[in-house]
Amino acid sequence: MNAPPPPALDLEHLSKRYGDASAVRDLTLRLPAGRLTALLGPSGCGKTTTLRMLNRLIEPTSGRVLLGGQDTRTLPPEVLRRGMGYVIQRVGLFPHLSVGRNVATVPELLGWPPARIKARVDELLALVGLEPGLYRDKRPAELSGGQAQRVGVARALAADPPVLLMDEPFGALDPIAREGLQEEMLTLQRRLAKTVVLVTHDIPEALRLADHIALLRGGELVQFGTPDDLVRRPATDFAARFMGEGAALEQLGGVRAAELARPGDATGLPTVPASASARTALATMLRLETLALAVVDGERVLGVLEFRDLASGPPPAPQDPRC
Repeated sequence: MNAPPPPALDLEHLSKRYGDASAVRDLTLRLPAGRLTALLGPSGCGKTTTLRMLNRLIEPTSGRVLLGGQDTRTLPPEVLRRGMGYVIQRVGLFPHLSVGRNVATVPELLGWPPARIKARVDELLALVGLEPGLYRDKRPAELSGGQAQRVGVARALAADPPVLLMDEPFGALDPIAREGLQEEMLTLQRRLAKTVVLVTHDIPEALRLADHIALLRGGELVQFGTPDDLVRRPATDFAARFMGEGAALEQLGGVRAAELARPGDATGLPTVPASASARTALATMLRLETLALAVVDGERVLGVLEFRDLASGPPPAPQDPRC
């Protein structure tokens, strides 16, 4: 049986005030179904407050959130949260439970039979790159930071929620571990197509992972669009300054060489793997002093990637009819 399509999240005039201070101001925004949307902005702009209003860890002062068209206030909070996986920066694993039991937390609450839980735990550990036989019985204290974060992602996905909320999930990791987990996240999202909301202040991370970016400032929406919109068509001076001069280069880190390859004569050209990022392709061109590369998948040539293709940016993302 096919799973139902993931829902969109609609924020309608959403606000949160603490006394006279506004953390979020009249935010109206659609977070598209089956896509990864990044909430981006400087510290104190309302990103995490907005995220926590989505699953009612924080109740809005005014406005509402619609999940697939249903007002989330009509759902008991525990039911709502079980339908939204939640990943935080410091993971929050239960130290007294094994990795397997941590991943099994929500399925156990839902009363799944033991055999189904075990199969799901092993499936998810493998999905996030952790060999079940090696990691299932370990305790969180025996894991590296990157391994613990992978377990946190697996736990958030355990009951197959249609929505995944991620609050600075990779911010505490070293650069190598962070890049590896970002790549895992891209692979997972291509396979699972969840509605994902990612809070980050890291511009390269947002450009690499997100289908859409909501740029916030002072609790208000500055611009919403694709990474290409924010990099090449900033709506305000603040958006242009915040994204910075290097944003076009960073954006190439989220595009695969195969996406930009075009038919052409690849005879004699240096090669780049189809799975490599466009930024890696650019670095290869500069290192080899060439204006074109053959994009290959093993022995098969997929096409030619030219410098001008990198300069013009990635192709527009396809529109999702569900949005």
